[in-house]
Amino acid sequence: MLEEVLNIRLQTTTEYPAIDLNDEAQVSDERLVRSILSGDQQAFELIFERYTRLVTRVVGRFFRDRAEIEEHVQQAFTKTYFSLKSFKGGHGNSFPAWVTRITVNVCYDEFRRRQRTSSVSTGDSAEQGENAYENIAEAKTTPADASLAAAELADRILASLDARDRVALTLVYSEEYSLAEAADVLGISPSNLKSRLFRCRNLIKQRFGHLFI
Repeated sequence: MLEEVLNIRLQTTTEYPAIDLNDEAQVSDERLVRSILSGDQQAFELIFERYTRLVTRVVGRFFRDRAEIEEHVQQAFTKTYFSLKSFKGGHGNSFPAWVTRITVNVCYDEFRRRQRTSSVSTGDSAEQGENAYENIAEAKTTPADASLAAAELADRILASLDARDRVALTLVYSEEYSLAEAADVLGISPSNLKSRLFRCRNLIKQRFGHLFI
C-alpha cells in the first residue's frame, strides 16, 4: 500500500524548488512537506523513515498483533500523505504532534468499526465473558504468567469500553500524555477529558473491581 501511495503525486498549482536531501538532519519537516506537495517522492520516503518508529510505537499501544500493527502503521502514513495539504506547521503545531493525531485517529476509527460490527453479548455469552475475565485474573502461578494475565486482562477491559474512552485512557495512562495534549488529540476540552477519565475509572471499578480484591 505504501509503495502505491508513493507513486501518486498530489495535484497542486504551487511549485516549490527542489531541496537537497543529502543532509537529512538539516531538512525541516515543513520543507519536506512543501517538497512532497510539489511531487518529490523521495521527500516522503524521508518522512516515512523519520517517523516510522514514532507511529509504530503509538499504534503498538493500541494493538498487540504484529500484522495489525503493520497494517495500521501503513494506514497512518497513507492518511498522512493524503492530508499533507492541511498541515499548517509553525509554532505549536509540530509535524510529530500532527502525525501522532492522525495515527491515534486511525486507531480510534478501527475501534469504532469493531464496535459497529460486534454483536452485543447477553445471557450465557455475557456470563462466559465474565468467567473469562476471572480466569485471566487468577492465572498468576508464575511472574511470567502474571505478566501475561495482566496484559490480557487489560486488553479485555479496554475492549469493553467505548472507543473514545479507550483511546483517552491509553493516551493518558500508557502514553503519558498530559491532559492538554490528550484533549487536543481527541478534539475535546481538558475539562471534558478529566470528566471522561473519572467516569471511565468508576466504570472499570464497578465492573471489574472484584477481580483485584
